[in-house]
Amino acid sequence: MTGRKKKLFLIQLTIFLVASALLYNTYRDTNEVEEDFEKIEIESSPDTNFFKDIEYSGFDFNGNRYVLKAKEAEFKTKEPELISMKNLSAKFYLKDNTILTVTSDNGLYNNVTLDIDFKENVKADYQTYTLFSDSLSYSNSNGKLISTGNVQGNSVDKGEFSADNVEYNFKNKTLNFSMFSKDRVNVKIKN
Repeated sequence: MTGRKKKLFLIQLTIFLVASALLYNTYRDTNEVEEDFEKIEIESSPDTNFFKDIEYSGFDFNGNRYVLKAKEAEFKTKEPELISMKNLSAKFYLKDNTILTVTSDNGLYNNVTLDIDFKENVKADYQTYTLFSDSLSYSNSNGKLISTGNVQGNSVDKGEFSADNVEYNFKNKTLNFSMFSKDRVNVKIKN
């Protein structure tokens, strides 16, 4: 090797070693950080899918927007359209710029028909009205809310009622009360 080639080789070797040292110092982990991972144990089976903190939103067949949230949800792979949910909350943004809010402990959502069944500790709030019941079904195809089982309702300015079955029609904006037995529907109207 000639003198000039030796100098070029030494310069290239020096540049390579400096670059290697810089890369090593840049990417080495000088502060060992312990990451805390929370162990999540989920009971699962090959035919069931489980989710946490889910949200569905869309428009029903009447053009009302809705948002459906749940803390937990699961569905069977054989019936993926039926989603079982826990700690359910739904908001219906109606065309007349009012909001209907429904909450329950459990429920079932059909993501094809968009029907929703609310079960256990059902509470529905609409303007000044509050309704409590054992179950409430939202039938998207019929445009109806049907509440059954220990239905109790009240309004700050209108009064209160109790019935076995209460049906609200979104299209006609009518409310029908009925009893399964020979008892009468109880309604107390405020003056």
